Amino acid sequence: MTTHPQDPAVVGSFAIQGRLGRGAMGAVYLARSPGGRLVAVKVVRDELAGDSGFRARFAREIDAARRVSGAFTAPVVDADPSADRPWLATEYLPGPTLQKAIETSGPLPPDAVRALASGLAEALAAIHASGLVHRDLKPSNIVLTGNGPRVIDFGIARALEEASLTATGMVIGTPGYLSPEQITGTGVGPASDVFALGAVLVFAASGRGPYATGSPASLLHRIVNEQPQLPPLPEPLADVVRRCLARDPAHRPTPAEVLRILGPTTTNPPTTLLPPPTKVLPPTKVPQPQLVEATFATSRTRPTVFAAISTFLWLAFIPADPQVKALHPVLSSLSALISLAFFCLAVRYWILALRPKVVFRLSSAGLTVNRRRRQATVPWQGVTRLRVGGDMKRPWLVAWLEPPYQNQLPVSRHHHGGLRLYPIAHGGSPNNRRTQVNELRAALNWYAPNLHDKTF
Repeated sequence: MTTHPQDPAVVGSFAIQGRLGRGAMGAVYLARSPGGRLVAVKVVRDELAGDSGFRARFAREIDAARRVSGAFTAPVVDADPSADRPWLATEYLPGPTLQKAIETSGPLPPDAVRALASGLAEALAAIHASGLVHRDLKPSNIVLTGNGPRVIDFGIARALEEASLTATGMVIGTPGYLSPEQITGTGVGPASDVFALGAVLVFAASGRGPYATGSPASLLHRIVNEQPQLPPLPEPLADVVRRCLARDPAHRPTPAEVLRILGPTTTNPPTTLLPPPTKVLPPTKVPQPQLVEATFATSRTRPTVFAAISTFLWLAFIPADPQVKALHPVLSSLSALISLAFFCLAVRYWILALRPKVVFRLSSAGLTVNRRRRQATVPWQGVTRLRVGGDMKRPWLVAWLEPPYQNQLPVSRHHHGGLRLYPIAHGGSPNNRRTQVNELRAALNWYAPNLHDKTF
């Protein structure tokens, strides 16, 4: 736990003891009530506090969250959505998150994973019965206590998501645990939490998610287009995980069905990693959260190899001996044609190999292009439209920008009023182009769904 010079001394009636961390909503503090009860206080960050629409949604979500009951959730203790910086206090849970426990001691044994599945299913049943959808169930939102797993941060994600969509067009959530329908924007419901439950159980059993690791774009692409990679698990746990990760929400079980399939259990996840009593540390500098980026870069390796091979073959087929030309005119003509073909291929691939490398990045701040050692970033408010254009042999990412930003990026090629920002795997194999096109589209759906023109 850390402290920061700008941390408040008191929030509402709670005395701040120190900072526990920082999330999408704002800072999270350990605090003590007037009666000595420990609570976790989440204080909304400034840009959300100034959004009147977020305040109204935040208040509605708090009212709904108060209705959640169950032994596997962290109940709301108090809240003030009308404060200068709105805040929410929930019961403090003295235990490690599932993320921290797995990172510290490795994957859980099957019996503990089954107990975790039952506890989380019961928590989701309580949340869904109150008319809420968590939307961001992940290992860092699950606390392991001596009484079993507890789910935190439920009931707030919808207010955050609506505010984020209004401001930037982004979706709240963690790429490795988002359901396909959250990524494609086809609707979010209780089944989305069940998909996240399946992903969490895979992480608990293996130490990795069902779609491996990588950039947000590659994870989103795999979730929508590929099958999950599942560790060996005993039945009926394996069947529960497979069904939870079904792409079609209608094929996933409800939390009640998960409990019925798994049956009663008396095993709790290990709680030997519970932290010692919390101490307030002296002030330290708290690192700011880093923006997660999706990065794409052109490669000159394949064009260079093909250019070198084509050049060698061009030189090899040049008919150099006059006597051979005279004795075998047909073979000489054929050799000349083959040599010409390889010459054309060599020219084509050398053009691709010598083309300047382009690095393209997407983040919550906007898009960045780096070309010829020149780099420029355009914020999302400066972008009016994004499209993957051209054909599958030479696809481009094209952007239409607001006038003040049109001359800032190090690109000059135009396409129907837009700028060609990034050549998508030009010179690469067809399979590589398809993969990068899909990953780029997934990244655009993640970072800028309201700006992405999905027509090809």
